[in-house]
Amino acid sequence: MNPFNQLLPEGPQLQPGLCTLVDADIAYIHLISDIATGLAYFSIPAALLVFVLRRRDLAYPWVFGLFAMFIIACGATHLMHAWTLFSPDYVTEALIKLICAAVSVTTAIVLWPLLPRLLALPSPGALAREVEERRAAEARALASEARVTAFIDNLAEALFVIRINGADDFVVETVNPAFERLFGLRGADIAQRPVAEVIAPHLLAAAMPHWQQALETRRPVEYVMDAETMLGPRIWQTVLVPMTGADGTVESLLGSARDITLTRRLQADLLQSARLATVGTMCAGLAHETSQPLNAATLWLRNARAAAAELGPADPAARLGTALGVIDSQLRRAGDLVARIRALPGAESGAAQVFDAARCAAAAVRTAAGQYAPERIDVVLRSDVASLPVQGVPARLEQALLQLLSNARDAVQDRRLRDPDAAAEILVTLAEDGGEAVIEVRDNGTGVPDALRDVIFDPFFTTRDPGRGSGLGLPLAAAIARAMGGRIDVHNLPDGGAVFTMRLALAQPQDRIDQPETVPC
Repeated sequence: MNPFNQLLPEGPQLQPGLCTLVDADIAYIHLISDIATGLAYFSIPAALLVFVLRRRDLAYPWVFGLFAMFIIACGATHLMHAWTLFSPDYVTEALIKLICAAVSVTTAIVLWPLLPRLLALPSPGALAREVEERRAAEARALASEARVTAFIDNLAEALFVIRINGADDFVVETVNPAFERLFGLRGADIAQRPVAEVIAPHLLAAAMPHWQQALETRRPVEYVMDAETMLGPRIWQTVLVPMTGADGTVESLLGSARDITLTRRLQADLLQSARLATVGTMCAGLAHETSQPLNAATLWLRNARAAAAELGPADPAARLGTALGVIDSQLRRAGDLVARIRALPGAESGAAQVFDAARCAAAAVRTAAGQYAPERIDVVLRSDVASLPVQGVPARLEQALLQLLSNARDAVQDRRLRDPDAAAEILVTLAEDGGEAVIEVRDNGTGVPDALRDVIFDPFFTTRDPGRGSGLGLPLAAAIARAMGGRIDVHNLPDGGAVFTMRLALAQPQDRIDQPETVPC
C-alpha cells in the first residue's frame, strides 16, 4: 500500500484553496528534493564559516554571516516542506517561511548598497598585478638602498650619527668605514654606546662645544679639529647638521668629517717654501757679503796675534793676546752662523747615496745620550724595523737629528725649571709607514704653544733668551728633511710634551739595486 495514499484527504474534507498531491511519484520527488536541498543548504554555511575563519583578511566578513543565515533559513523551509508531507504542520512552516522571508529581504536590502563597494575591491588578477608591482618597487628600493649604502661605504668623508637622548646623553648611532679609517675605531664596537665610552676625553672635550652649539642654534656648525688620534696626529674639518623631529627638538646630529691633514701639510710646506725662498735669497746675499770681511778680519787677526807673541810676556802683550782670543772666538762663531745660513736652502754638501737611516739615528742617540747624561736626561731609541734605506747624505741626517734632540733637551729642561722633580725623557722611535721612513723624537717637556707651531721652523725664530739660540737649528733640520724628499711635522701629546716627526722617502728599489749595501752612518 502506498504511504502517500494515507495523506490524500477525501474530496469532501478538502479546504478551499489547498493544493494536494494526488500522485505518489510526484510526492516522492518533492520529498527527496526538499531533503537534499535542505541538507545542502545547511552544509554551505559550514563551508562559509571555515572560509571566514581561515581568511582573516576579508574586507566584509559579516556579509558571509548574513549569507549563511539566509541559506540556513532557505534550507529550513525545504526541510519543513518535506515534514509537512507526513505531518501537515502548516503553522510552523509558515513561521519558518516568515523568518526566511525576513532574512532574505534584509540580505537584499544590505546587498544592493554594498554592491558598489564589493565591485571596487580588486580582483585576483588586479591583486596579482599589484603584488608584482610592489615586488618590483621593493626590488628597486633595495637596489637603491644598496647603491646608497655602497656610496656611503666608499665615501671618502667620515660620516657619523650621534643620537641625543638628553641634555648630556649622547650615543653613537652609526658610522661609516671612512670614520673607522680616520679614527682607528670599529663601527661594530662603538655603535649604540655613549660617546664618553668610545671617544678619547681630549677629543670629546674639544668637540663638545661645537655639538652644544648645534643643539642650541639648531643650525649647521662647521669646525676644524687638530688632535692626536689612535692613528697619530690628524686634522679634520667637520660639518655638523642637527636633525629635528616632528616636535622641533633635535633628535640626532649628522656629522661629516674630512681628513685635511695632507692638505694642511701641503699648505704649510708651500708657505714654508715661500718663506724660505725669500729668506734664502736674503741669506745667500748676506752670507756672501759677510764672508768677505770675516775672512779678512780672521787673516789680520792671525797676523796681530803673531805680532803680539813677539812682544814678549809683558802685561800689555798678555792683555792684547786675551783680547785677540775673544775676537777670534767671536769670529769663529760668526763663521759658523754663516755656514748655517748657507745650509738653509737644503742643498746637500755631498753626493747623495743610499744609506741606513736607522744607523744614523742610533749614532745620533748615542752622541746625545753621552752629552745629556750629566744632566740626568734619558735618551732612548726604540725601533720597529731592522733598517730604513733612504737617499741623501748621512752626515746631514745625523746633524738634523742632533738638532731635534737638542730642541727636546731644551724642552725638558724648561719643564724642570717649573717642576724640579719631573723626569726628563727623550724617546726616539723608528718605523716604516706608507713607503716612508718615520723618525719621531718625543719629549716630556712643556710642548709647543699652538700659536708658535707654524713659525718654529722659520729662520732666526727662537724663544730663547738673547745669546742662547740663533733660531737656525729647527729650520736647518727642516731644510735637510726637504732635501731628502721629506718633511718635519710637530704636534703636542695629550699628557704633555711634543713630538717632532721626520718623514723621509724610502729609497726606490732600483736605487737599492745600484747600491746593494747601504752606506753606514
